[in-house]
Amino acid sequence: MDKASKWLVITEKPSVAGDLAKALGGFEKKGDYYESPKYFITWAVGHLLELLEPEELDPKYKRWLLQDLPILPSEFQYKPKKGQTERLNHIKSLAKKSEVVGFINACDAGREGELIFREIFDFCGQDKPFKRLWLQSMTPESIRKGFNLVKPGKEYDNLGDAARCRAESDWLIGMNATRAVTKRLKSRNTKGVWSVGRVQTPTLALIAKRELEHLKHRPEPYFTIEGRFSTSSHEYSGVWFDPNFKKPVSSDEDDLQHYSEKEDRIFSKERLDQILNDFNLNKGKATASETRKESKEIAPQLFDLTLLQREANRKLGMSASRTLQAAQRLYEKHKLLTYPRTDSRYLPEDYVNNVTDVIKEFSAIPTEFTKACQKILKTGLLNKERIFNDKHVSDHFAIIPTGHFPSEKLDGDDARIYNLVLKRFLAAFMPHAVWAKVERLTKVGSQTFRTRVQDLQEPGWREVYGLDTEEESKLPKLNEKSPEAVTPVQTEDITPQTNATKPPARLTEAKLLSLMEHCGRSIADEEIAEVLKDKGIGTPATRADIIENLIAKEYVSRFGKSLRATSKGIRLVDVLSRIPIDTLSKVELTGEIEFDLRKMEKGQKKRSEFMQDMFDFTSSIVDKARTFEYDAIFKHDPSLGSCPVCKKGKVFEGFWGYKCNLAGNSKEKVGDECTFIIWKEKNQRYIDRSLVEEVLSKNIAGPFEFSNSNGTSHFEEYLTISPVKGIIFCEQNGDPKESATGYDVVVLHEEPLPETFLKLPGLVKVTENAYLCEFGVQIPAAETAANEAVETKPKRGRKKASAEGSTEEKAKKKPAKPKKIKRLISRMPRVLCGREMSLEDYKSFIITGSTPPIADFKSKKGRPFAAALHLKDNGNFEFKFVSRKALLGEETVKTPKNTEKKSANKAKVVKKTKKKDSSSEGESSSV
Repeated sequence: MDKASKWLVITEKPSVAGDLAKALGGFEKKGDYYESPKYFITWAVGHLLELLEPEELDPKYKRWLLQDLPILPSEFQYKPKKGQTERLNHIKSLAKKSEVVGFINACDAGREGELIFREIFDFCGQDKPFKRLWLQSMTPESIRKGFNLVKPGKEYDNLGDAARCRAESDWLIGMNATRAVTKRLKSRNTKGVWSVGRVQTPTLALIAKRELEHLKHRPEPYFTIEGRFSTSSHEYSGVWFDPNFKKPVSSDEDDLQHYSEKEDRIFSKERLDQILNDFNLNKGKATASETRKESKEIAPQLFDLTLLQREANRKLGMSASRTLQAAQRLYEKHKLLTYPRTDSRYLPEDYVNNVTDVIKEFSAIPTEFTKACQKILKTGLLNKERIFNDKHVSDHFAIIPTGHFPSEKLDGDDARIYNLVLKRFLAAFMPHAVWAKVERLTKVGSQTFRTRVQDLQEPGWREVYGLDTEEESKLPKLNEKSPEAVTPVQTEDITPQTNATKPPARLTEAKLLSLMEHCGRSIADEEIAEVLKDKGIGTPATRADIIENLIAKEYVSRFGKSLRATSKGIRLVDVLSRIPIDTLSKVELTGEIEFDLRKMEKGQKKRSEFMQDMFDFTSSIVDKARTFEYDAIFKHDPSLGSCPVCKKGKVFEGFWGYKCNLAGNSKEKVGDECTFIIWKEKNQRYIDRSLVEEVLSKNIAGPFEFSNSNGTSHFEEYLTISPVKGIIFCEQNGDPKESATGYDVVVLHEEPLPETFLKLPGLVKVTENAYLCEFGVQIPAAETAANEAVETKPKRGRKKASAEGSTEEKAKKKPAKPKKIKRLISRMPRVLCGREMSLEDYKSFIITGSTPPIADFKSKKGRPFAAALHLKDNGNFEFKFVSRKALLGEETVKTPKNTEKKSANKAKVVKKTKKKDSSSEGESSSV
């Protein structure tokens, strides 16, 4: 190598650049790069470039038109991501230096790292060679060894091709499927796009499947029996169970978890009576026996990101996104954790000394973990074979503490996540915990009662977490001399308890993350299942964003600590399966793509061949979405029951609701057409087929779970049939709890208003939760005619003859017909944005069309704001925001200089980004 020549080393993260410079030595930091006699080292910050949007490829794609689909670019082009142009230009300026003879790709050792480098390499546009540095360990020795073994970049061309194909295939599926589905499903009354993606849609399908299981469940009553027994030394309780019960056979273990029949449940009152009679006849002959077994609970594995997110959600109730943000701060800002976006739970085999050094650092400072650290150092690192394994280290290793101490006190999420990681790190190297598990069976006649407890004998790794476990309890031995002998016991009491089956629990983020990670287990194709075995769908770095994206797209909402699919989300998954393009909602699609990408990495499949397959697949998806007919995709579904309104038709399912087959397609009744329809959503609940069948057959059904518009308040209501609204809330006896309009509960007070701001008479109604005003009371014909006569009175300045002629013409006219007045309904919550509105406030608002500025509104985040309410022509209202400080007299207005040059009445205009409609909507994430 020439003394004047240097290689430009590009890393994926700033921290890695610093590690390389430190390990190689001889570097001086100069702003955004390090320099030595042999190298420049600079860095990216993840992906610096992204694929162009369709409208950037061709302006015609600004309008979303089905005839323009599919969009199949002959060449995929990239652009700098927002805020990254300066960084890219900095790297390009280094690449153009005359002394730079080539590049070294030091990005992460994986497919995405390869793509990040090659995007930057293409952007720099330099005809210079590049080499590949492949590091799986970041010890100084490994770094120096890696630089001595750099390989020509061409040896990784297959990996680069696979990386590009993954990104481009996601773009093809996301952009085309989203546009096609949006154009077919979006109506005039819906906002936003119907986003579809390779990963997000299968994830939505997992949530939707569980939500439908939850909604379809109807509580089934059952009995359990608890018996109380005693020996000479202690009392204990046992639960009746059927020892001959056979667990149902199912290929899906998740189904078995929610199976209603279990060994300790009694669904028949007759069987309950038989058991109680048998017990009473034999209660003086009770015997018991027990077994005590020692059980080892192995030390836990280290955290990868997904496992950390699951643990934080389970123990702390934190979302995956919050956990990732805290871990990222602990890595970037505080330097307390290693890189968090990892899918590995292992460490490199040469990290043993690093781990020992970290534990020594913690043992030297008095903390709650000092004692555990000293024990580990005394016994040495245990469980090494389960922790140090190069085969299971990908481009990153497990999340562990760096050994540094906080320069400032940690609090909030950062402290919680750091504490979780530190505890798991120490626990992984400690002995197994040892439990004594006891099972005692008590026999009374032919009935069996079971008692199970476990007692912690040796805390082992649990010492780090404290010994206060809910699972620990003590049960004295049944027979000290002969522990396993059958021993007579006394019966004290027996208590039958009435319960009801519960629906399958909605998915928490922890459970969803686990399903995303292990979804390959349910795939029948062994080759595809093997590909997804340890990877699943999404990556640890993207899964949190996928969940948040589903929430932002209104496919999913948070329900307490759980996630539930919204009506929009369930309808999307349902219609994709009916078109049918349900491949988009199945994890097999990711498995098939991943299978081909791995073949490409091995040189067994060409890039051109893969992309042609993706073009064909995309074209077939678009074609099916473009040509399906709504009536056709529901035509094979059976009727849900007879129409309760016309009594002639049958109710069938459609995309938006369940409608009488004699109903027309317009909202207005035409001739003998029926108008009955039950919409698929009511108070944030998806109305599924089973609910509709139940209401149609019983007329009164429930109670069912509903929630308010924000999902913060949940309640149960019975439902009954309404000819106008389909279904409405009612009492258990069927008395309606909603008005005829279907907007609210029973009207508490009514008050007519002869004149309103909309020039229509109004009837104000007060309900439990809102104020309503029904505009458009019919005006008598005589009064209407008189008003018209006034309106046609001749204006001043007209000739007298014209006025007289006009009067003669009017005399010949027929009496005027009553005017047709449009009927509108205005509604306002009685508590609006945290502010209680009075009846006088609402009446004044209806009469004048606005309210004075109000200073004590609160946003969803609890922030106060000021605004006036304005009545719109359609009966809705809108906020007109004003300065809260100025309204409260807290703001001092400064008079600008040269004000005489500006108009005093000219309002300041703030340009907002115009919200795009379906014809020009920005694309959704492709995953």
